Formats: sequence, structure tokens, C-alpha cells
Amino acid sequence: MQLEYWLGLGSIAFFVLFVLVVSSLYIFMFDDPNTSDLPIDPDNFANPKLLQFISITIAPGGILAAVAFILSKYYGSKKIGALLIIDGLVLLGGMAFCQTLIDDIAEPYITDTVLILPPLFMGLSIPIFFFGIRLMKVRKPRPKKEYF
Repeated sequence: MQLEYWLGLGSIAFFVLFVLVVSSLYIFMFDDPNTSDLPIDPDNFANPKLLQFISITIAPGGILAAVAFILSKYYGSKKIGALLIIDGLVLLGGMAFCQTLIDDIAEPYITDTVLILPPLFMGLSIPIFFFGIRLMKVRKPRPKKEYF
């Protein structure tokens, strides 16, 4: 298999991991920190964790998706385009799910980062769709005929 295919599969894995860790963090924040057994400072909990999850999961996944696109943009590939579209679907669906969880989060955990993260990444899934569709529409160049 080609390198681009494996990079596309790796980007899907990172995108799924990002959706899973962000949704699990949002579900963890349902409990009020004042009644919890764990000593958690809500002011210094959500923002650093979300930034850590972004740097560990979605940044490498985006880089892998971009490299897969760059490697296959000249000859086009329906497989790689489909993988990029799956990346966009995973990100859009997962962040839509996280957006529904915001209403249940305890009040001390609500910060600007918690509120803006799902819509931001839902918006970032649109360029991923665009590049996936663009990659699927690229036609392979015909070989030039040598007449002489």
C-alpha cells in the first residue's frame, strides 16, 4: 500500500482519539467539583487539558491528513479523498456530540475554551471535506504521445 493511504488511516485514528478524549472530558465535567471526592481546581482544569488534547491528538492528525493530501494531490486518489472525507465526518459528528454535552457540564467548569472548542472544530471540518472532495475529482494526467 502507498504511504498516503497509511497516513490517511493514521489521521483518522488521531481524529477519533480527539473526539473520544474531548467527549470523555466533557462527561467527566458533569459532576460538581465541590461534591467530588477528587480534589480538582476547576479554574486550572479544563483549559490546560483541552489544549493538551489539541496538541497531542488533533494537531498530529491534521498534519498527517495534510501530508496525505500533498503527496496525492497531483495524481488524485479516490481512496485518500474518501479518507479525508471520513476525517471531516468524524470531526463534525464528534464535535456536534460534544456541543450537546455542554448543557450538562457543571457551572464551575464552564470556560470560554469549553464553549468555543466544539464550534471551532466543526468549522475546521469543512476545509477537510473540501480537500477530500477536491482530491477525489483530480483526474490522472494522460501520458503524452511521442510522435517522433
